[in-house]
Order: sequence, then C-alpha cells, then structure tokens
Amino acid sequence: MKKNYIFITLLLLALVPATAQTTIDFDAAAFAPADQGGSGAAFMNVFDNPKNGTVGGYQFGSGWGIPDLVAILDTDAETVTLKPNRIGDPDAYWQTAGELEGNKIMDANCFIQNDALVGTSFTFTGNVISSTIDDSSLSIPYNATAFIKVFNADFSAVLAEDTASLSTTGEFTLTMDATSFPGDSHVQYGFQVVGPNLNSDASLDAAYDAIGSIVIQPASLSVNDVTANEFSVYPNPTKNNWSVNANSNITAITVYDVLGKQVISMQNVGDVVTIDGSNLIGGMYFAKITSQNGSKTIKLIKK
Repeated sequence: MKKNYIFITLLLLALVPATAQTTIDFDAAAFAPADQGGSGAAFMNVFDNPKNGTVGGYQFGSGWGIPDLVAILDTDAETVTLKPNRIGDPDAYWQTAGELEGNKIMDANCFIQNDALVGTSFTFTGNVISSTIDDSSLSIPYNATAFIKVFNADFSAVLAEDTASLSTTGEFTLTMDATSFPGDSHVQYGFQVVGPNLNSDASLDAAYDAIGSIVIQPASLSVNDVTANEFSVYPNPTKNNWSVNANSNITAITVYDVLGKQVISMQNVGDVVTIDGSNLIGGMYFAKITSQNGSKTIKLIKK
C-alpha cells in the first residue's frame, strides 16, 4: 500500500504545471514609443531642488516623451543612452540663466508596461557598456538604475521591485516572481535616472556633455561572447587601427562614440577588415559589425 501512495503522490506532483521562467533582454526597438512600432513609455516625477533653499518638495508627475528624459534609443546600434534631463524651457521655474544645474530634481523613468507578466516568473537583463556620469560639480548626485516594479491596480503602491545600479559597466539581471499578485496588478521594467535637470542653453552644451552618460545594450551582445564565437578584434586597445577577422563575410561596420554619434561607416568589407582609428581621439567606442549571420556590437578602446 505504501508503494501505491508514493506512486499517486508522484503522479499528482507531475501533473502540477511548473512555472516557466521568461528572460526579457533589453531591446532598443521594443523600448521605442508606439508611433515608432515599440511599446516604450515614459513618466517623470518632478521635485524642487534643495539648492534653492527649498526642501525638495514634490511638484507633479506626468507622462513625458522618451527623448525628453533624456533617453536616446538607437535601433541600429541596439543601445539606449541615458543622459541627465535637460528641459528646453528657459523659464526660471526650471533653470537659472548661466547656471548649469537646474532648479528641479527629475525622477525620469523609461519603461515597458506588460501586464501579461502578472502570474509569471521572469528576468530582465541588459549590459551596461559605458557609464561615465560625473556629477562632482553638482549639488545633487545622479542615481541611475534598471528596475522591475509591480504596482497595484491604481498605481498607488509598489507591491514588489528589483533594481540594479547602472553606475558601473557589466551585465545586470533582475528577477521577479509575479505568480502570487492579483490579476489587476501592473508590471513595468526599464530604467530610472534621478537627479537635477541641466540648463538647456546652447552656451552650456559642452558642460552638459562633460557630465557624461550611460549606454546600455542587450546582454546577448556580450563583448566576450561575440569575440570568442564570431569575431576576432586585435589589437584592442590600439593606438591606431583595429583588425577584424570574421567567420563569415562582413557586410557593414559602423563605429559609434560613447554618446551614440556615428564616427566611422564601412560597407561590403569582407571577412578580414581594418578599422582605421587614426583620426579618433583616445577613448571607448562601439563597433556594430553586420555579417551574414546577423549583427553584433563590440567594444573598442583607442589609446
């Protein structure tokens, strides 16, 4: 009889469905707004900046355009570049003439909301390939994170969340078990940058760019995986040029700087290629290499 009980118990356990684990890798196209074919959205909470003698009080929260955050999506390079918020309004409410640091603290969120994830277990992954934020000249530091959040039905409370800092390079993995939350809950995953808005006057463009940025690509484009399996790039770092050997014919190479600006473009280049970096200044770059097997992005270092 004991054997029969054991058999029945094992049979019942086998009939209980296992919860599948879904992995969501960052996808620049998916984070684009709906009018560009994506599912991305943006929301910003605004607070007073304590530098003006205020107590940092809450002002308002509302939906914004993704570029307003600033979150620059590049579907060709498969990246998002997160930069300090810069409100294009000269009103003293936002900024003081001649001062780089603005008068408000911006809690900016670029995200995808997918309520179909309620009742599932999933992960959100990505790869920080550049993190150069230097806020030492500002009174309030920046805090940038990747997040998963589960909200209640009316968004009045966060039921659960997982976050990862974007202050250093490398891959991140966030995990959420949303199997036990009510069916009317909401799931969001994406990126948050909290810190002061910076003056949008053109005379402060150089100072704005000097604050830096954070660049994120899919975790599936890990530099080590790409280099080991499909491409050989050497020397890297280099003083002048990079040589690229590929397992298949390379049809295009596009090189971007850390701000997402295209600096080199090559077409129909074969399976052994030289990237001429002699005219580039020292620093970090990203080469999107397109071959017959698809596209991958590789980090390049110029001495």
